[in-house]
Amino acid sequence: MARVLVLVLVAGGLLAVAMVTTGRYLSVTDVRLPDVRGMTYASASASLRDAGLRVLTYPEIDTSAAPDTVVSQTPPSGSLVRLGRTVSLGVNAAAEARQMPTLEGLPERDAIDRADHLGLSVERVVYVTSERPSGLVVAQRPEAGASLGSSASVTVEVSRGPVGGPFELPDVRGMTLEEARSLLQERGVRRVDAVAAELSFDRPHTVTDQRPPAGTEVLSSTPVTLVYALEGTRVIRVPDVDGAPLWQAQLELRAAQLALGPVHLIDDPTRPAGVVEVRPSGYTVVGSAVALVVNGPVDVSPEADLGLDPGDLSAVTPGASDVDEDEPEVPEPGTTALQPDGSRVIPFRFDPGQFGLAALTREPYRLTLVVSDDGGERTVLDREFEPGESVVTSIRVLGDEPLLQTFINGSFFQAWRP
Repeated sequence: MARVLVLVLVAGGLLAVAMVTTGRYLSVTDVRLPDVRGMTYASASASLRDAGLRVLTYPEIDTSAAPDTVVSQTPPSGSLVRLGRTVSLGVNAAAEARQMPTLEGLPERDAIDRADHLGLSVERVVYVTSERPSGLVVAQRPEAGASLGSSASVTVEVSRGPVGGPFELPDVRGMTLEEARSLLQERGVRRVDAVAAELSFDRPHTVTDQRPPAGTEVLSSTPVTLVYALEGTRVIRVPDVDGAPLWQAQLELRAAQLALGPVHLIDDPTRPAGVVEVRPSGYTVVGSAVALVVNGPVDVSPEADLGLDPGDLSAVTPGASDVDEDEPEVPEPGTTALQPDGSRVIPFRFDPGQFGLAALTREPYRLTLVVSDDGGERTVLDREFEPGESVVTSIRVLGDEPLLQTFINGSFFQAWRP
């Protein structure tokens, strides 16, 4: 009996211990997390450890916060967690967030982008004469490694290239446009213009010509024009159909993956028979419409074997060309007005309906006209127009081979030499 009593007492003791342990487990105290953001790491970790929590940290970069301060916490403040839970703190990395980066030796654009990425503002760019290649940063203020405050402005000095006599232009033909531009700027050329005037199916954006040519001795201030190739899969050369009868012109346009646009008939005995004007000429977008002005009679009866689609027949409208006779200051199509200074004034006309651009007759559009001639490259027209609105103006050009390029809503449309 005594042995049984002992066993009962031992079992009761074990049960009591188990009940106390289980009670303690089930009654774990929850802790509401305080907001420690903005506190120094030392203060925040001490506060959390005093509350019975463990702390894990990871670096963050916040240019608006002081070094070694907590900028984030997980779980967020206000959360209920159990004692012993780990809280992760993002601590501002002082070394990266508050030291001036190295900008010297970088191209100007790259230096500005790097400073902006770190929350720094390049408020002043000074161009100086230097033996370093043109366009590179040669000095900076504050200096690299300097400690910065919560906000800092930066000044950079950019090389204009060396001062000296003329130097010989390198041959950049065959290079990509960016490679050629970089090489010329390294040699000291301050202004490099680019003109699209060729087509390439395998090497688009390749320089095909340069003006002045390679080997020419120039000064740093001499502008250099690079002629490069456009991607041949998107644009195409308009075939030369001057003097061709209408049926032949349409066949050549179709073979070039272009559509026949409006056709205007004129009767001018002073001009040759057949096609006398093509718009656009030069280069245009694959599949776009080409308008023609045809001199002399054209048989458009159903029996005529012109190869015209019914939709094309509606575009043949006998009568005068679309020249606005009320604007005598604009030269006639195909003519120029020679000026005393040797320049020429040529007509420029753009009619969305004439080119078969239906979208531009329904919505406003932006037309940009860029001229490249002996005076360099310049934008002579950059405006928004109402739906269907046509443009009639005159343009002054210099030299014998000016290049005109039009862009619609920022996209290339055509290029030609008047």
